[in-house]
Amino acid sequence: MARHWSIAFVVIAIACTRGPEGPGRSGPPPLVLPVGALPVDLAAGDLDGDGALDLVSADSRDRVISIRLQRGGSWVAGEPVAIGFEPHLIALADLDGDHDLDLVATSHDSGAVVVKLGDGTGRFTDAPGSPVTAFAVERPHNHGLAVGDLNGDGSADIVVADQTQRAVAVLLADGRGGVALAGPPIAAGGEVYPPALGDLDGDGRLDLVVPLLSTDGIAVMLGDGAGRFTPAAGSPYHTGRARPYSITLADLDHDGALDVFAPHDDTNDISVLLNDGHGALRPAPGSPASAGLRLWRASAADVDGDGALDMIGAGSGSLIVFRGDGRGGLTVVRREPVDGWTAITADLDGDGRPDFATADQRTNALLVWLSRNAGT
Repeated sequence: MARHWSIAFVVIAIACTRGPEGPGRSGPPPLVLPVGALPVDLAAGDLDGDGALDLVSADSRDRVISIRLQRGGSWVAGEPVAIGFEPHLIALADLDGDHDLDLVATSHDSGAVVVKLGDGTGRFTDAPGSPVTAFAVERPHNHGLAVGDLNGDGSADIVVADQTQRAVAVLLADGRGGVALAGPPIAAGGEVYPPALGDLDGDGRLDLVVPLLSTDGIAVMLGDGAGRFTPAAGSPYHTGRARPYSITLADLDHDGALDVFAPHDDTNDISVLLNDGHGALRPAPGSPASAGLRLWRASAADVDGDGALDMIGAGSGSLIVFRGDGRGGLTVVRREPVDGWTAITADLDGDGRPDFATADQRTNALLVWLSRNAGT
């Protein structure tokens, strides 16, 4: 059986400073992988079972998902996947239990969720019943997509969020590629933006963490292992800054529990909330703090091999590498010009070290920095 990966990304941040190089330096130029018009999201995973990570991008203006298959250390164009609307967010996961990665896509102005089933060669076909309507409303406003096995059956399920409806919807996979609504949308208590799935209370079940854009709060919804969620005691938790923008999860204080990182809309601020191991959150010392730029989505990995997580974030016309000190402090060591809002990290070239990539909307390309050229 071929081994396949889907990539989950986490972030660590709280005290952001600048090193002696000031705002950071540029390193060697990235690999440039041309894709379709206006790529707005990307993901990595082994689509064809060869052990090498491939890349996919949501090319909004062309209404396609571009496929870039890794061959001999470079990425070649695969068969593009037509979506039928302008894709906004994408994810890779195994929804039908065949150990091949499948593709999930949503659109900013649609309540539909598109599922395409992978055949293990980098090609995709429509899943039964796709697309599925998550929010049957007159003016959908989708602002979130997360995938994970919510009911323990071995197939990934889907969570989407609608900002205007102030709710999230859960779609459970049937193990054959089909997905269906688990029930009516779940009220979140505020306008929602991109959520994240993770086990916050240590019970082995995935929980849901949702930024409430219309407040200063982060909602924690505890999963019951069957696809249902209920608010954690004390939720929503306050950040002290308005408009939390997106969520990433990581164990920031090394206690074995996932903590919460959230940038804020229209500011340079970031918040970190520490988890007591039971899903209750409290602000980390010094939170909220300034990241030096407005971030959208980010990821973390030990880029420099010192045992501490470093942060790679995108936003405000730059990709930024922050060096982590292992205690939550971050120093800007590198800045690259990009026109994108998503950064991912993964071992893209198979050398055991993390690489990073982003989707650049100005050049209509994926930009890839391999670890041997990381310059950090």
